[in-house]
Amino acid sequence: MSRGGFGQGPIDEEVERLKLDCQHEVNQMRLAALTPNIKAMEERAQRVIELTRKPRMPADVNLAALTEVKALELTGYQKATDHALRKAIAYGLESRPADKLRAIAVAKAFLAKALARGATEEFKKATEMTLESAELTSNIKNDGPTRAKPAEETPAMVARAKNEQRGAKRFADPVLAVTVASATFQTVNWSISGMLLHECVPASVEPGQEYSISVFMPNQAPLSIPIRIVRVDPESRRTSLTYSDGSPPEVWAFFKKLIMTKAPAPAATA
Repeated sequence: MSRGGFGQGPIDEEVERLKLDCQHEVNQMRLAALTPNIKAMEERAQRVIELTRKPRMPADVNLAALTEVKALELTGYQKATDHALRKAIAYGLESRPADKLRAIAVAKAFLAKALARGATEEFKKATEMTLESAELTSNIKNDGPTRAKPAEETPAMVARAKNEQRGAKRFADPVLAVTVASATFQTVNWSISGMLLHECVPASVEPGQEYSISVFMPNQAPLSIPIRIVRVDPESRRTSLTYSDGSPPEVWAFFKKLIMTKAPAPAATA
């Protein structure tokens, strides 16, 4: 078969078919990696590798395909690591320790695969810090004064040393500006799963209520986060909140980056 142009050789239909098949598998692998659907991603990767072993496949196509496979595997394993960590933190907040431990194990396994595919030291550091937060995360109980249970009706506050393990690891820096119920407050500390606000006792805010807050950082657009109020303490004038399960991926990425680059030392949980 001729290409139909002067001076051009015939089309090798078998080679063209192999190239098209390979590109199709790479495209499907990309979709699976971005989801992430690791089982589908690995199946597509294996098909690409099998195609590159065909005797008629051009060497340049082989090289490009195998390079793309490695890059997509890195993307998929990194996304799967983050996804497993988000599930681990959610299970911790739901008091499901067995599920949390399983999700943490999955995250560690995907992290190892990501590192084997060339994940950066930056990703490794951020993931290890987030793993630590996930391991510490558990349901936070209202054992202090709230609007529903005033201070005079509550038992004395227990020692904090034991309770530091409740909730994810918290950081004081950077201080974030947060808008709740049309008023703006500053954070005492924050974590991958929630935050504590200073001088925050709005009349309309009650424990258990759900809101959408806005978090402000210099040179960045405000980040909108669906949250649930955990505790309002009129005595200390502080309010604690946790992020909702329906938070967009941008929220996870935002706080993970803060943990990695802006929070070298944990703050005491208030």
